[in-house]
Amino acid sequence: MYLMPKIFSDKGYIDGITVIDTEGEILFTAKLNKKLNEAREGDEEVVGKRLFEIYNNLNRESSTMFKAMELGSPLYIENQVLEFGSGQETEITSLSIPIKSKDKIVGCIDLSVSEGINEECVEVIKLDSTIFEEIDIEKLSKSKTSAKYCIEHIIGVDSTMLEAKKYIKVAAGCDLAVMIYGETGTGKELFAQAIHNASGRKERPFIAQNCAAIPEGLMEGLLFGTVKGSFTGAIDSPGLLEMAEGGTVFFDEINSMPVTLQAKLLRVIQDREYRALGGSEIKKLDVKIISAINKRPVKAMADGDIRNDLYYRLSQLNIDIPPLKERKEDIPLFINYYIAKYNGIFGKKIKYISRKFYEKTIEHDWPGNVRELENAVVQAMSNMDSSKEIMEFEDVERRIMGGHDLVSASVIEKSLRDIVGDYEKGIIQNIMEMCDYNISKAAKMLQIPRQTLQRKAKSFDII
Repeated sequence: MYLMPKIFSDKGYIDGITVIDTEGEILFTAKLNKKLNEAREGDEEVVGKRLFEIYNNLNRESSTMFKAMELGSPLYIENQVLEFGSGQETEITSLSIPIKSKDKIVGCIDLSVSEGINEECVEVIKLDSTIFEEIDIEKLSKSKTSAKYCIEHIIGVDSTMLEAKKYIKVAAGCDLAVMIYGETGTGKELFAQAIHNASGRKERPFIAQNCAAIPEGLMEGLLFGTVKGSFTGAIDSPGLLEMAEGGTVFFDEINSMPVTLQAKLLRVIQDREYRALGGSEIKKLDVKIISAINKRPVKAMADGDIRNDLYYRLSQLNIDIPPLKERKEDIPLFINYYIAKYNGIFGKKIKYISRKFYEKTIEHDWPGNVRELENAVVQAMSNMDSSKEIMEFEDVERRIMGGHDLVSASVIEKSLRDIVGDYEKGIIQNIMEMCDYNISKAAKMLQIPRQTLQRKAKSFDII
């Protein structure tokens, strides 16, 4: 049986309940308010789907459920906007509570409330986990944070990519630390997961953490764990290193980790032992560490973003992922892959791409790399007539936006700040027009928080 909070069984202020595992798969959902049911009207059964397939404006950074699982504690947010697949929006108050089994987070329950939550009940939920009825912990435990991608999932025939793929087995064959360099959107976590799955640790956990996504004040506790009473509100909670014991930890954007914490991490790696925040027990470090950086290492060290000694400790083995503009022979492979992937999702039957489409995609520099290419194909397919079998350049033209012609003689006299600002304004303007000035849709396409887009759009006088 899936969980149902007893405390709310006779109350009228809970509009919806959703349960997900650590990968975002929906295991249970109940919409108790007519408003939520109407907003979802026409949707098929959502159990078994991913959370982000149902809500257009959510991602790992903006979802309170994923944040609650990352932090290991309940998160309460008011006036959260949810945008359903139908395009309709509703505003709720959300309480997301991580689900633990034997001190391990295995999922999350979200209570959606349109009229607000009783504060006393919020405190009860935070302090008393026994208010939940039986939950199928075994099923949730099987969905532990893990690596799902292997070497064969990495697309590429470019010689540089083939060399990088070949090196995965070398990196997986030992416990030396691995540093992956690549621009944003090149697929660094894909490589990290492939290394884990090719290693002798593949049956153990794979824990990934974006170092830029967690506030500095929470990062140390998240990394090493906390002991109850070590600070106000602290609870006994395992850190990432303990959760990944015997497996792999992947630090994405390691150059975003606070420098003070980098020094502590360096000491842990050197001594192969650590203590939880506020604790006295010494724990042995038994993990393979993979890190990723989206900035040239020499530049990152010169700018003080990463300590030199930590970088050299983490980069015993190196993998450089070339940007898409340097491996353009891979572009048709990606296009075919994404068309096959999204034909089913959008109910389309695209079989071919036009010559102009092919030529223009080869010309484009793809500053957002593979992620930008996927978004361009998705946007094009979502707007195409279901009877079309050929994708034309016109279908994707507005999405590409001629980024390769950005710096021209007409702007060369401007400062770099003004050039970048003009480019950013143009992108936001075009996306907002494409989305009929729907902030949530545009934020999803741009892969930035809704509040960030709103702030930028106002600063550019777009809204």
